[in-house]
Amino acid sequence: MPADPLCGRRADEHFAAEAAAARDAGHDVALVDHDALAEPDGAGRAVARVPDGGGTAVYRGWMLASDRYAAFAAAWKVATRFLALRADGTWRVIELGDGQVSDRPASTEPAKFLSAALTA
Repeated sequence: MPADPLCGRRADEHFAAEAAAARDAGHDVALVDHDALAEPDGAGRAVARVPDGGGTAVYRGWMLASDRYAAFAAAWKVATRFLALRADGTWRVIELGDGQVSDRPASTEPAKFLSAALTA
C-alpha cells in the first residue's frame, strides 16, 4: 500500500483502514513510496522497504501510468495484479499480463474485495 508521504512508516491515510483490515486478517502489509513510484526510474526506491519473500503480493493504492506499473512489477519482482483507487473513488483492478481493467462491484465491501484478492 502507499506509505503516508509525511511518515513513510505508516499507510497513507486513504488506505489505513484497508491496511489494518489486511493485518487483522493475518496478511503482511508492506508500504511503498508512491511519489518515488510515479517518477521515472523511481520504482527501485519505491519498493526499498518491501521485504523479499516472494509469494502472492497485491498492490492496493493510487492509480499509476501503465509504464509505472511495469516498472513497479520489475522492481518488486512478484507483482502481476494491482488494485487501485482512482481519485473519483472508482476501484480498478489491473492485470499486467493481459492489460485488463475492471472495477470493484459496488455491492462488494472493500475489506471483502481486498481479502479475496489477497487469497486469489
